[in-house]
Amino acid sequence: MKIALAQMKVIPGSSKKNLATMLRMIKEAKQKKVDLVAFPEMSFGYLLGDKWLEDSTCLNLMEFNEELRKASNGIAVAYGNIFLDKDINKRVGDNKYHPNKDGRTRKYNAIYVFQNGEPAKRVVETNILPQGVQTKTLLPNYRFFDDERYFFSTEDIAKDFNVPLELLLQPFLIKVNGKNVPIGFELCEDLWCEDYRKNLEALNPTKILINNGAEYIINISASPWTYGKNNARDRRVQFLKLESGEDFVPFLYVNCVGTQNNGKNFITFDGGSTVYNKDGLPIKFSKAPYLEELIIVAEEDLKKNPIERIEKPKIAQKYDALIEGISHIKDLNNLQNNPLFVIGLSGGVDSAVTAALVTKVVGKEKVLAINMPTKYNSEKTKSAAFYIAEKLGIAYEQVPIQELVDLNEKILENLDLDNAGTKLSSLNKENIQAKIRGTSILSNIAAKYGALFTNNGNKLETALGYATLYGDVGGAINILGDLTKAEVFDLAKYLNKEVYKDEIIPEILLPDELFRFRGDQIQPSAELKDNQVDPMKFGYHCALLDALTDFKKRSTEDIMNWYIDGTLADNLKINNQLIKRWNIYNPKEFIDDLEWFTKAVQRNVFKRIQAPPIIATSKSAYGYDIRESMLPYETTLEHDRLKNYILEKVKVYTPKTPVLQTAKVYSPKIKEVISNEN
Repeated sequence: MKIALAQMKVIPGSSKKNLATMLRMIKEAKQKKVDLVAFPEMSFGYLLGDKWLEDSTCLNLMEFNEELRKASNGIAVAYGNIFLDKDINKRVGDNKYHPNKDGRTRKYNAIYVFQNGEPAKRVVETNILPQGVQTKTLLPNYRFFDDERYFFSTEDIAKDFNVPLELLLQPFLIKVNGKNVPIGFELCEDLWCEDYRKNLEALNPTKILINNGAEYIINISASPWTYGKNNARDRRVQFLKLESGEDFVPFLYVNCVGTQNNGKNFITFDGGSTVYNKDGLPIKFSKAPYLEELIIVAEEDLKKNPIERIEKPKIAQKYDALIEGISHIKDLNNLQNNPLFVIGLSGGVDSAVTAALVTKVVGKEKVLAINMPTKYNSEKTKSAAFYIAEKLGIAYEQVPIQELVDLNEKILENLDLDNAGTKLSSLNKENIQAKIRGTSILSNIAAKYGALFTNNGNKLETALGYATLYGDVGGAINILGDLTKAEVFDLAKYLNKEVYKDEIIPEILLPDELFRFRGDQIQPSAELKDNQVDPMKFGYHCALLDALTDFKKRSTEDIMNWYIDGTLADNLKINNQLIKRWNIYNPKEFIDDLEWFTKAVQRNVFKRIQAPPIIATSKSAYGYDIRESMLPYETTLEHDRLKNYILEKVKVYTPKTPVLQTAKVYSPKIKEVISNEN
C-alpha cells in the first residue's frame, strides 16, 4: 500500500483556492500510483470564528465535497471539512430532537473518506454517523480553540444515542489490490488524548480504532506551531504506543501549513507531518516547516530505521513563524501580491527589527519608512533610522512633527472646558507626540498610498501598557507583540548574522548579556521628554512576563515563594547576575517592582483589547490566546502574607545556585562598569 500525506497550505475564506490545491495534489498522487491521499483537518479553513454558526457557510463548504468525490476515481481521498447534520432524523429513522449543544443544527468537525467516487465503508456500519464521514472525538477548548462552541463530538453522539463510543470509532475499508485494508481515521486533538479522562484512564480514540481492527492510523490535523511542537507530537505518539503495546500500528500524521487568524492573533501552522512505525518512532517527516509537500510512504518504508529530528534554535523558529505571519497579510484580502507597508522608523531596535522582517517578506520596493522627530529625538536615533533604511534599501523620509506638536499643545492649552484652568500634564504632552505620529502621520500616509502601517511594540510594552492609545497602539498588525524585549534583541542579532549576514540593525542598539548599554550606545527610549529611558528591567521583566503568561501560568505567589526559597533565577531561567544587576536582591525593591509590574499589566487591559492583531510566537499571546477582562487590581490574601514575610524576615535574596559570571565584555568601558557594579 502507498499512502500520501498532503501537507497543504490552507487559506481560510479562499475555498476555491483550497479546492484547486487539493485537486492538484490528488492528481500528483495518482501520477505517483498512490492508493490513499490524506489532507489536513478543515482543509477549507479552521479558524473561521462565528462563521461556523451560519448554516449557509457550512452548506457552502460542503458543496466542495462533490468535486472531491469525483476526484476520488482511481484513488482513496481523506480530508477534513464541516458536516452540517441537517438530515439526521431521516438518516437515523426517528423523530427525536438531536441538536447541537447551542440548540442549532448539529455540526461536526469531520473527516470525509471517498474511494472511486463513493463514500468509503466502515468495518461496522451504523446509520448514526453519515456514510463516509468520521467525526472528531476530542474537542479542544483552550488557548484560541473553540471546538466546543461550534461542534458536536463523537462522544456526545454516543451519549445521545446511548451506544458505546467504540461502536462509532470504526476503521474505514480502503481497497488496495483487491484487498480491503482497515484504516482508522482521527482528527488532530484525538492524538492529544492523555489529558482527556474517562473512568480514570485516557479517552484514547487511537486505541479504540486499533482494537476495532485498524492496520494503520491516520491523524489529520490543523495543529498550530509552538516551539517544541514536533517533540511534543513525538511524545504523544509514544504515549499511544505505550497504551496499545504490541498491538500498535503505523501512525501517519498530516498537518496543514500557512497562517490563519481569529481577528486578534495570527496563528501559524508549520506542518510537521510525520510517519511513525509500529514502535511509534518517526521514519519520515516533512522537509521543512511551512512547506507545502506531498509526502509519500510505502509499506516497505515502515521497516526503515527511525530518524532523528534536527530542530532550529528557538529564535530561528520564531523568525520563521513571523515571516509566515507577515506573508498572511495578502491572503486577508485575497490578493495575489503583498501590499505596501509604512513603518514608523524611530531608530530604536523594535522598529528596526520590524522593518527588517517586513522587507524580507514583501521586498524593499514595498516598504516606506518614516522618521518623525521632535526636539526630544537625539541625533543618534535619527542617524540610526537613516542607517537602517539605507542598509535595507527601503524608501525613507524624515518628517519633523514639532510644529504639529506645538500647534496641538496651543489649541488644547487654550481650552477651559471645566472652568478650572486645567493645563496639560507632562504625560499629556508626551502622548500628543505619539498620537500625531500614529494617527496624523502614519495612518494618513498609509491611506494616501493604499498601504498598511505596522505596530512596532513588543510583548513587554504591550503587557505594561507602555504605549499610547491612538498613537503607537495602532496599525494593521503587531509583528513583535508576542516577543519580549530580550527576544527582540536576540532576533536582531539573528537577522544580522543568519538572515542578512550584515549589520542591518546597528550594534549601537544592542546591549550586552546583562542588558547594559555603553555610553556611546542608544538605550531604549520613547524620546517623548528629556533624558527619558524605558522603565523596564530588561531580561528580568521579560522572564517575569513569560512566567506570568505561560500556558501553565505562574502567580505572584509563586514568584514570591521562589524568592524566599532562593530559586527565583532558576525558575525564571535567567542568571543570578541579572537579579543582582537590577537590585532585586533587595527585598523591598523586589516587592515594589513586582507589585508595580503586575498592577501595570492589569490596569492596561483596556489598551490591549483595542490593539491590532498579534502574530503568536508563544503558547500564550495577548489578543485571543490570552482572554482578559477589565478588572481592578487586587492582591490575594496569600500575596499579602508572603509580602509581609519577605519584608519582615528576608534580609537579602540568597540564591541556592552560585552567581555565574557569564556576561561578555565588549569594551574597556564595560569593564569599568562591571567592576563598579560587582
